[in-house]
Amino acid sequence: LVAAGEALPEVRSQFLLEPAKTYTYINQSGCYKLDDVDDVRMFEQTKLAFTVLNISEEMSNGIFAVLSAVLYVGNLEFKDVDGESCELTKKDKEIVTRIAKLLGLSPEDVAKMVTTRQLTVRGQVTDIPHKLHEARDNRHACAKALYSRTFAWLVHQINLSTRTDISKSRFIGVLDIFGFENFKINSFEQLCINFTNEKLHKFFNHYVFALEQQIYREEEINFSHIQFTDNTDCLELIEKAPTCVLRMLDDECRFPKGTDESYVEKQHSDLSGHKNYIVPEDKRRLKMEFGILHYAGGVMYNIHQFLEKNKDVQQDMLFDFMRRSKVPFVKDITRFQDLLSATLEMTKTIAINKDKIETSTQRRGKPTVGDTFKQQLMALVEVLDTTTPWYVRCLKPNSVKKPKVYEDELIITQLRYSGMLDIIRIRREGFPVHVPAASFLDKYRCLAVNDKLPDDEKKAVAHILKSLKVPETEWQIGKTMVFLRNSVFDPLEERRLVLLTNKIVIIQKVWRGYVQRKRFMAMKASAVKIQSWYRGRRQRLWYIKRRRATIVIQSHLRGMFARELYAVLKEQKRKEEEERLRKIKEAEEKRRLELLAMAEREREEERQKAVQASLESAQRELYSLARMAESKVDKALGSGDVDLDKMFTFLVEAPKEVAKEKDFLTDLNKELDGMFQASQPKPEGGRTVRRKRRIEKKLLILQEEEEAAKKQTDMVDDPTQYDMLTFAEKWFNNHPKDITGLGTFTMRRKKFSKQEAVSKSEMIRFTKSPSMPTSLIHLHDPENVNLACTIWKDLCKYMRGDLKPEQVNITLQNIIAYAIDRPELRDEVFCQIMRQVTENPREEDADRGWHLLCLSCAAMSPGRSLNKFLQAFLKNNFDNERRRRFAKWCLNTICLTRVAPRKHSPSAMEISAVRNLNPLICRFYFLDGKAKAVGVDPSATASDVLRALAEKIELQSVDGWALYEVNPEHEHYIKGHEYIADIIAQWERDKRTSAAMSRYQTVSKKGGHKEALGGGDSKFVFRKRIFRNPREIPQDPVEYHMMYAQAVHSVVQLDEFPVNEKVALQLASLQLQVLFGDFEPGKDSRYLDPTAYIPERILEDKPRSNEMWGAALAEAHREFGKGKSDIQAKVWYLTSVKHYPLYGSTFFPVSYKGFWSYPNSLILAIDLSGFKFVNIRSKSIMADFPYTRLESVSVDQEDPVVVLNMKVRNPEEQKCYMFETIQKEDVANLIASYSPSHSNWSRVGEAKTKTFHLTDEEKMKLYDEVLSARRALAENNLLQRPVDSSTGFLTTTLRKPSKEKLMRLQKQKENLPFEKVFKQSFWSYSKNRLAQPISIIIGEELEDTACKMFHSLLIYAGIEKTGGFEMDNDDQHTGMAQMVISKCLEKEALCNEFYLQLTKQTTDQPDPNSRINSMNWRFMAMTCSIVVPRSKEILSYLMAHLRKCGIDANTEEGKYAQFCMQCVQRTSQNRNRKYPPSSQEILCVVNRRKIHARFYFMDGQFRALEFDSAATVDEVVTIVKDRIGLKKNASGFSLFEVFGQLERNMLPSEKVADAIFKWEKYAKSTSSTRSLRLTFKKRLFLKPYINVQDKVEFNLVFNQAIDDLANDRFPISYDEGVYLCALRSQVLLGPYTDRSRSDYSSIIDALLPRHMRQPMQPDDVARKHRELGDMGSEEASQTFFDFIRQWHMYGSTIFEVLVRQARDSYHSCREEIPDWPLWVGVGNAASANWVMFWPAQDSLVMSGFMTIVTSTRWQ
Repeated sequence: LVAAGEALPEVRSQFLLEPAKTYTYINQSGCYKLDDVDDVRMFEQTKLAFTVLNISEEMSNGIFAVLSAVLYVGNLEFKDVDGESCELTKKDKEIVTRIAKLLGLSPEDVAKMVTTRQLTVRGQVTDIPHKLHEARDNRHACAKALYSRTFAWLVHQINLSTRTDISKSRFIGVLDIFGFENFKINSFEQLCINFTNEKLHKFFNHYVFALEQQIYREEEINFSHIQFTDNTDCLELIEKAPTCVLRMLDDECRFPKGTDESYVEKQHSDLSGHKNYIVPEDKRRLKMEFGILHYAGGVMYNIHQFLEKNKDVQQDMLFDFMRRSKVPFVKDITRFQDLLSATLEMTKTIAINKDKIETSTQRRGKPTVGDTFKQQLMALVEVLDTTTPWYVRCLKPNSVKKPKVYEDELIITQLRYSGMLDIIRIRREGFPVHVPAASFLDKYRCLAVNDKLPDDEKKAVAHILKSLKVPETEWQIGKTMVFLRNSVFDPLEERRLVLLTNKIVIIQKVWRGYVQRKRFMAMKASAVKIQSWYRGRRQRLWYIKRRRATIVIQSHLRGMFARELYAVLKEQKRKEEEERLRKIKEAEEKRRLELLAMAEREREEERQKAVQASLESAQRELYSLARMAESKVDKALGSGDVDLDKMFTFLVEAPKEVAKEKDFLTDLNKELDGMFQASQPKPEGGRTVRRKRRIEKKLLILQEEEEAAKKQTDMVDDPTQYDMLTFAEKWFNNHPKDITGLGTFTMRRKKFSKQEAVSKSEMIRFTKSPSMPTSLIHLHDPENVNLACTIWKDLCKYMRGDLKPEQVNITLQNIIAYAIDRPELRDEVFCQIMRQVTENPREEDADRGWHLLCLSCAAMSPGRSLNKFLQAFLKNNFDNERRRRFAKWCLNTICLTRVAPRKHSPSAMEISAVRNLNPLICRFYFLDGKAKAVGVDPSATASDVLRALAEKIELQSVDGWALYEVNPEHEHYIKGHEYIADIIAQWERDKRTSAAMSRYQTVSKKGGHKEALGGGDSKFVFRKRIFRNPREIPQDPVEYHMMYAQAVHSVVQLDEFPVNEKVALQLASLQLQVLFGDFEPGKDSRYLDPTAYIPERILEDKPRSNEMWGAALAEAHREFGKGKSDIQAKVWYLTSVKHYPLYGSTFFPVSYKGFWSYPNSLILAIDLSGFKFVNIRSKSIMADFPYTRLESVSVDQEDPVVVLNMKVRNPEEQKCYMFETIQKEDVANLIASYSPSHSNWSRVGEAKTKTFHLTDEEKMKLYDEVLSARRALAENNLLQRPVDSSTGFLTTTLRKPSKEKLMRLQKQKENLPFEKVFKQSFWSYSKNRLAQPISIIIGEELEDTACKMFHSLLIYAGIEKTGGFEMDNDDQHTGMAQMVISKCLEKEALCNEFYLQLTKQTTDQPDPNSRINSMNWRFMAMTCSIVVPRSKEILSYLMAHLRKCGIDANTEEGKYAQFCMQCVQRTSQNRNRKYPPSSQEILCVVNRRKIHARFYFMDGQFRALEFDSAATVDEVVTIVKDRIGLKKNASGFSLFEVFGQLERNMLPSEKVADAIFKWEKYAKSTSSTRSLRLTFKKRLFLKPYINVQDKVEFNLVFNQAIDDLANDRFPISYDEGVYLCALRSQVLLGPYTDRSRSDYSSIIDALLPRHMRQPMQPDDVARKHRELGDMGSEEASQTFFDFIRQWHMYGSTIFEVLVRQARDSYHSCREEIPDWPLWVGVGNAASANWVMFWPAQDSLVMSGFMTIVTSTRWQ
């Protein structure tokens, strides 16, 4: 206990322990520790033993407290007062206080107990003070009483723990006693021990010797009487009354003035004649000692304090106080106050002679120690007498406790004292082996197997022994037993063993053979079975391969047939088109002949021929010039080395080969025509005939299908077939009639008859009622029903004209926005508008309705069920002259093929344009500075507008061209299926000036539109996006011009190519030649704006005035542009630019989110061959990757991040590249356009779905799995039987059925089949609340909670408002969802129940695409990502349900089902979570996405990553490593949760999502505005600290060192701070310049600790910075890092601590360590494993991990 107190602070403080040397009871020897003995470990083992013995922690603490009190009692000293009393010293008072605290007493009671005694006379209690010697004797008596009662309590507790209730009289006991003791000075203790040994020796003699002789006599064998030592006389001398040692000692103790001398005198007088009593021969010692002759020898006993030791001082006052103790153990041991009675009470269960013991204890007076010891010894002997004893004699080889050391005298003495010599003698004289005759024959009959034995057992035994020639003196046969000596028994055993061994070998041989044969047969059968299975499997694989091959062949063959058919159809189509064009031309020609004269016609034909000839000439000239320019450039480039200066040497030459190239092209065309005419058709073969037959047959089938489709189309086109009344009767709700005419309805669900309902014919015609009781169409979502009623009110107000002008657009936008956002409302909106425009008496109101219908048709398409009825409705309105134009406009709009509905409601400009059925006039810009105004329909997509623009500018092909939205923030590629009207609506929301009409001066000769959209801060730009073949020469002059303009824009405005000043001037000369023609002197104003011709980079590098640049431009124009036409200049310009490697690439400015050797800011260039990393400044290619190296592309949904995942060929290559750019989707779309294999790029975190093509049989199998799972739930009694709703109210209340009827009904219910008990409605979706839980739950409270959880599910779906765990200010029901899931985490039964509820609500939904079903699936996804069902049956049912629902991945239900399956698998893999989901997690999971979180680094940057809900810290660390390019073998990195000043390392097995919820909850509870920062940094620094070759790891650790330095974790001086700031400046600012001085302050603030920032002078940093010279940035960083690593504590983790007990723990620095915050560094330092030091100072205490005994974490 004391050793544990020294090692364990909590034990020391709990039991008030001091070092061992301070206790009087244990410091007498001066030895406090033994070698190879771990006292602390033994203390822990003792506590463990207490636990095994069912001793509670409270009781075990009480035992240790009492032991500590005993030690303190021994330290009491007392102080004498006048020789008649005593008092406590100052030190004693402190000890008394501790004793009182340990025993649960008051200090006053303890002080009274140790200094006084109580005397009771005639009922009066008198306190008598102790004298000094009495107090000291009483001190030991108190300690003895406490210790002995504690020992008795432990013995009693052990007996209770080990004793069973089966038979209390049967037990196994262990008696361990001291051996015989004979020291130089023997006292009362040795007398008691030797008395015990005498008693037990007598018992041993009786048991061994006497019983042995008795057996010999009973068996009547010849033996000589065994002589053994009888110690009865010695025992009588000690214990036999009336004259014995113990009786005389007790009498003298009871004598008032008895002393040790008077006792020994009486004893010498009365016992000197006894033969075992020894009177000292030395007369001087006659009054000091006496002796007793024991069986082991004589022992002399010193009588000093004999009487005192025999007296048992009664501690009545002590036990009275202890009964009032606050410590349960102290109070409990008071029942052992009468120790003798308690001992006898413990032996009541053993059948012993209690009369004898009790009689001896009935003497007058209180028992003495000797009397008590005697009675306990008698009880022990009686217990031994009722048992079968076994003896183990232990001999101590030496007294020094060393191995291989034997002391002969010591061993002989122990043998003699233990009676072993007598035992050996008896074994030699007698027959030690006793075997019953029958057993002997059974055992040794095998030795005489060939002899016939007599029938008599004795004779048979004698025959066996004689046949084995055993001497007859060595054995005898008694009545029933055979007595053998060891010389006979051992050979018999040996012979028998040899015989049995031989026989066993034979048996084993046979058995092993049998086993091997059996194993062989089993293996043979298995091999045959495996072979059969293998052959079958091989045949199946053979069949599958051939089946697949057949399918592939069939698919290719069908493809060939289809291509043949396609070619024929295409040819037919071409011929039909040519025939149609021919007829048209003939008709036109005929009309022209009739209207115009012959002369006019000839002039017209000549003019057209001239135009055509000039166009062809321009194309040929363009082609020839481009080819010639390329050849010139190739010659200038020579061997392939790009020399930009040589590239333009040809510009001064005139194109002389154009005419020759024209002649060559003409000759080539003629030669090809001649070859074509010379070709002769080959005769048709058999294959051609078969192909013709196939095609003819297929054409016949297609013709029949077209005719059938035509018939069907004719039916659809008939409006009478799709009357709205038919639709209303099928899909409309029943509306009650408004009897009062006030148009007011109640929300109560009241049934009404058909006579009370509005007829369907009335519901499709105009009504004046401004409100509706419910929606027109059946809607399942109550929220949608309410919105439908609200839309009806707004519609009526709008059509009546009751809205203010500023409210009209807002109302229209809200109505259409509701319909776009909620697909279920779209048909409802169409039906409401159609109803109000049908037979509307006011034409103005009807026009407003038609206006809204046009807007609705432009924004969305009607549902499949309403589409044909809406078309029929529109066609029926063609007859009305006023409505015809609206109806036709709507019909044309809804007949368009749409990929998706609009994203935004119409803008104000769109509403205004549609009111007059006009298009939106938008302005589209080209890169040559021109613009075109085009009318854009509200339903027109970017592809439609692109084709219209191409037609307007006469561009022959739009392949590769695209529209871009350009605004001050970014440039966005407009996808082909995006709506232009949506972009304009977004401009209006962003309040951009482009959303308003602006004046526009058109370049058209006709004047064009004067006002258009898109003329403000946002523009539509038309340019080339995809370069399929960058070196291809376009034949279209318009396209060539557009590409030239884009090349100029790329060179001058975007600076995309690495042109130098000379090349820039040469290109500018060609640009000037295109704009102004040949150089004209005096026109200097053309050259005053150099930014229009020279890249800004060159202008900044060469700062000159505009006049100087103008002169250079003029000179270049005069020299290089002279004599070139417009087309020639364009050809030379474009051909020159094409030779740059980056031509044809699309540039995206990005920032790399990671650590690498390149600059973080760069350009991502994407082209036909792959993607490149380009330096922003130099335009040099840093890295080039083909698309074959790209594995996938991922786009972050929240942050502007795109990730390029690479195919890794070796571990050294980087796995992924993460870039930050607002054009993330444009990057992914462009890569997909160039590389179709990457067209399925994914958004980061989106759940991946699989598409299954299942047959009806496989679908039925999935449904059967669901039914089987349901049946398993019922068979395992997990479901509550549904309440029988067929019984009416009167039946259940007024009639009480008889008991027999109830039993019969119950029996009938039990025998009902599964399908009738649990009907389909039990498993299906319900809008109503549950009357009882679905599963069996024990406890009313849990049942109420389960029902409340289902009500919460209804609230979340929007069906109910109250009744669940709803909360205030929780519009999204996030808190309610968290509460429900927390209930699932707390109780297994609630978890199982809630999964059954979720499965019910997602089964058989009336409308799978409704919002209610979507909300139910969202709750399912949330729950699956946190916890899985604990029941295997419910889990199987859940998985079967998810598999069935996840068949169709194109629906929302299928996507959610597959996502839930993924969540269940991950949650099962990493076990359930501890906490419910956070708000951030819920937002991600309900959208089927992984959790999106930011992970911060020590340089202040962060990476936005995605991880699932079950991801552990270890998994997330791996993701972070992968994303930043850190090698997998980089160890020691971990995640830290940082919240303000709090920082904690997260364990690898922790769930990251749990940490997010924990800190979110903490922030809400504390109203904190801070948020959790998940920080990634190095935690363990193991040598070598970092891999220097890994740049990523170096940057991470380097920035971490900078952070530690800034937070004052590295002690540095002023000069060291200057040096570090200079090194950092060298990295950030480069070599020293005069402009660097202004940046030193920011570097000082970011690098140095707070206390060094103010004194640090920038001039000192500048001086040191100048000394570094041209040191590179990498060298400066490495030098900086090497300097930091020189600190001896680098690599340690620093903790700020408050040392409370430093003075007691560290004596060497007792006066140096104050009680203020210190730092503890834990790590792998060179000289120590942990160090304590002051901040910014040297270490105080250094030590290794091996010196730490234990560590305790306090809560």
